[in-house]
Amino acid sequence: MGIVFAYIALAATWEEFILRGAMLQNLAEGSNGFVPQRMAVGLAVTLSTLVFAFLHGGKITNFSHYGYYLIAGLVLSGVYVLTGELALSIGFHVFYNFTQSAIFGLGHSQQTPELLAVDIVGPPRWIGEEGLVFVGFAILGGLVLVVYIYRRDESLELNDRVTSYTGR
Repeated sequence: MGIVFAYIALAATWEEFILRGAMLQNLAEGSNGFVPQRMAVGLAVTLSTLVFAFLHGGKITNFSHYGYYLIAGLVLSGVYVLTGELALSIGFHVFYNFTQSAIFGLGHSQQTPELLAVDIVGPPRWIGEEGLVFVGFAILGGLVLVVYIYRRDESLELNDRVTSYTGR
C-alpha cells in the first residue's frame, strides 16, 4: 500500500507543481498589470483548469465527463489562489485520489489494490469515475477547504503571492 500511496502522491504533486505552482502562477504574474488583478487570476485559473481537464481527457468517453475535471481543477486552483500555497492543493489532491482508488477501489483510471472493495451499481452518469457522485464529492471537498481557509485566515481574499513575484 505504501508503494501505491507514493505513486499517487508523486502524480498528484507533479500535477499541482506544474499546473498551479508554475502555470497558474506565471499566467497570473504575467498578466497582472495588463489587466486588473482579479481578471489576471481568473484568466490563470481558467487556463490551468482547462489544461488539467484536457490532461485527464484520455479516459473520458463522453464530452460531459469533462465537467468533473473542470470542477476538480477549479477546486484545486481556488485553494491555491486563496492561500498562495501549494500545500493544501497537494494534500487534497493526494487525499482524494488515494481514498478514491486505494481505499475504496472507486478509481477507474488508477487500478490499484484497495483496502475496501466498494461496488456501487447504477448508471455511469451517476457512479462512473466522472459521474455525479464524484462531482458531488469534489464540490463537498472544495467547500470544506474554503471553510477551513476562512476559519484559518478569517477572510477569503486572493493571495497577493499569486500575482506578485517575490524573488525567493
